Amino acid sequence: MNKMNELKDKKVLITGAASGIGRATAIALGKLGCRLFLTDINGDDLQKTVEVITGAGGTVCLARPFDVGNYQAMSDFAKDIHTAYGSLDILINVAGIALFSRIEDMSHNDWEKVIKVNLWGVIHGLECFVPEMIRAGKGGHIVTISSTAGIIGLPWHVVYAGTKHALVGMSEVLRYDLKKHKIDVTVVCPGAVNTGLVKTVEIHADKEITDKTKAHFLKRAITPERVAELIVGAIRKRKFLVITSFDIKLLFFFKKYCFPIYHLVMLTISRIMDKLFKKTI
Repeated sequence: MNKMNELKDKKVLITGAASGIGRATAIALGKLGCRLFLTDINGDDLQKTVEVITGAGGTVCLARPFDVGNYQAMSDFAKDIHTAYGSLDILINVAGIALFSRIEDMSHNDWEKVIKVNLWGVIHGLECFVPEMIRAGKGGHIVTISSTAGIIGLPWHVVYAGTKHALVGMSEVLRYDLKKHKIDVTVVCPGAVNTGLVKTVEIHADKEITDKTKAHFLKRAITPERVAELIVGAIRKRKFLVITSFDIKLLFFFKKYCFPIYHLVMLTISRIMDKLFKKTI
C-alpha cells in the first residue's frame, strides 16, 4: 500500500485534542484523510481544533468535551462511536496533567487528581475501545503519550513519574498481549515540548524561580507538530518506543548501560532542584 495513503479513512480517537500534542496530531492525521473522534476537557478549544481540521478538508466524525478521568463519560463516548461507526483503527491517548513537588509538600488531593487523568484516563480509553478492536479482528494501533518521566526517575516528579512509568509498563505488556490480534502499540516519551502543559503545570516551589525555569524549558522545547510527525511515523513503522529528544536518549542510554554516570547525574539534578525550588506556599 502506498505510504501516503495507508492511513486514509482510518478511524482514530485522540484524547487531549484541544491543545499541544493532541491538537497537532489530530490536525496531522486529518490532513492524511483519517476519520477523527476527538475529546478534551476544554470544549471551546476542542471546537477550534475541529474547525481547523474541517476547514482544511478533514473529517471529524464526533467531538465531545469531557474529563477522561470520568469512566461513564468515556464509556458513553465509546458506545456512541461503536454504534454509529464500529470499532476504532487507532487509539491515541494524549490527555494529561502535571504536578512537580517534593512528597512532603503534597496533599492527598494532589495524588488523586494526577492519577485520575494520567493513569485512569488512559485505562478508561483502553478498556472502552480495545476489546471492541479485538472483537472486530481488523488489527489496529494504540499510541500512548508517556513522558521522559516515564523512563527516568526525575526528582520532584513522584506522582507524575508514577503515572508515566505505569503507562510505559502497560504499553510493554500490551505490545505482546495484542500481537496475536495484529494490534501494534507505541509509547511516546517526550522531552521538552512547547505545549499548554508548560503553562498549566503545578509546581510547589518559589514562583519567581518556577517562571524562570519554564522560560528556560521553552527555549529548548520542540514543537507539538514535530512530536505529531514522530507519532505518525511510529504508526507507519510500527515502532514501539519513541523518545523525542537526544539528551533524553543519552540519559536513558546511561541508565541502561552505565548506571554510575546516570546515578551521579540524577543526584546532581536533585541537589540543584532542592536548592533552586524553595517552597514558599
